[in-house]
Amino acid sequence: MKSKTNSTFWICLLLLALLARVSVAFYWESRLKSETLTSTSTTMPSNSASRFFFGDSDSYWKLGQAIAFNRPYEFDEERHWQIFRTPGYPAILAPLFVLYGENLPTIAARLQGALFGTLNVALVGLLAWKLLIFPARPRIWIVRLSSVFVAFDPTLILQSILILSEESFLTFALLQNLLILSLARKLGLLPFPSRDNTAFRKEAVYLDWQPPRKLSWLNLFGTAFLLGLTTAMTIYIRPSWYYYLPFAAVVIVTFRCFTGNVHETEDYHYTQYEIIFSWRKLIFTSITIIIFVLAALGPWIARNYELTRQFVPTSLQLGASLYDGLNPSATGASNMDFVDHFRQAEMANPSDSLDVHFEVRLDNRMKRAAIDWVKSDPQKALKLAFIKIYRLWAPIPREKAFATPFLKLCLAASFVPIFLLGLAGGIKSFRKRGAAWTLLIPAFYITILHSIFVSSIRYRTPVLYGFSILAAFFILCSFDSLSGIFNNKARLTTTENKTSSETNEFKRI
Repeated sequence: MKSKTNSTFWICLLLLALLARVSVAFYWESRLKSETLTSTSTTMPSNSASRFFFGDSDSYWKLGQAIAFNRPYEFDEERHWQIFRTPGYPAILAPLFVLYGENLPTIAARLQGALFGTLNVALVGLLAWKLLIFPARPRIWIVRLSSVFVAFDPTLILQSILILSEESFLTFALLQNLLILSLARKLGLLPFPSRDNTAFRKEAVYLDWQPPRKLSWLNLFGTAFLLGLTTAMTIYIRPSWYYYLPFAAVVIVTFRCFTGNVHETEDYHYTQYEIIFSWRKLIFTSITIIIFVLAALGPWIARNYELTRQFVPTSLQLGASLYDGLNPSATGASNMDFVDHFRQAEMANPSDSLDVHFEVRLDNRMKRAAIDWVKSDPQKALKLAFIKIYRLWAPIPREKAFATPFLKLCLAASFVPIFLLGLAGGIKSFRKRGAAWTLLIPAFYITILHSIFVSSIRYRTPVLYGFSILAAFFILCSFDSLSGIFNNKARLTTTENKTSSETNEFKRI
């Protein structure tokens, strides 16, 4: 009966999440079409940015067509960018072009994003279940509550229907976090819950669990293999995630070195196996991950080497992105108008040998310009970093795309409670030395990253998934603490009444 109720809940939730995203997708599509029809421009090309709202979407669209129809992987007929974008999201769009042809309606890509967004709701529930050390009943409520937060968050709904890489990237980022958690527990870096036989039988419907004592080298290899492939896919979709795995590993290992693998809160009758930490296992899994990340990225690296005769693991967008965030007129928002100026300057006066690929020279030129500006005015660069951090975490978005008061109010009202409760949940988990606090790691990574590059609320969405879990964790912990207080008071009252009754009886005797 409980299993049937749980299945009904998930079916209804996922259908409602999909319906919300599909409805917004059609509304957004009709809004863009009406704006295009009322535009005074009559020479606007069909694939212009107005068709997508965001300029990046046009490049993803053209590269998706290039993959689908086996054309050279490049976009922009004038500039012929060949290594400016990694092929992750274009490869996700490509099957749609194969099915529908070159004149694919944009609504099809938006519906694909809605499916990814709905899948992410389920993945958040799975991550919450695997992450938290709770008895079955309260843990189910944490899983459900966090999934409800994600399913109906306005920011996440809107993001899922945009023709951008964010939503598909988050699918693989959630899978990556699941595998990081699993591997960290198997290596003894994070608490690994074990259950007595009674609890195990009761939770058999929900659990896919194996006692850590039975973990083998082959088990570690399998998890490291999957983590390597998933990490490569996140890099293919978003190159800025290149350093996330080593960053997360350093944070978790540091936590293990300073705190050790201790027992969870005594409020619940759950114990833990003490997994002995082994540097040999850590080195083995690290090497395995690196090998499979490089193997998965190998075709792209080989293709870039063939074009440039240099090692380019991701893209040649670093220079443009760095100068976008660090230049004399930078405000923290993105404005790539300078690219044509640098391109013309590089063509007129090459900064390196003409044997070096043009995109490599242009990328290096913009990187040097950004670094030189930081050296010339470090105080302004530091002030700009704080402005970017504020733009990233501001409750009210500052982008023109979200200029309507109603949309600003909706986004702020949904973000602020989740952010504050999630932060409180992360601190609570860290103090208890559990594992849920690891969901704060993406927040630190993104904050550091976008204090250097441009910043926007668009870039904080990977954090909302983890914060939703932490917010649900904190809410349930608070309720549990309150119920514990009330139960203790009731118990004390009962004890006092019993003592008073016994005393009166003694007096009468």
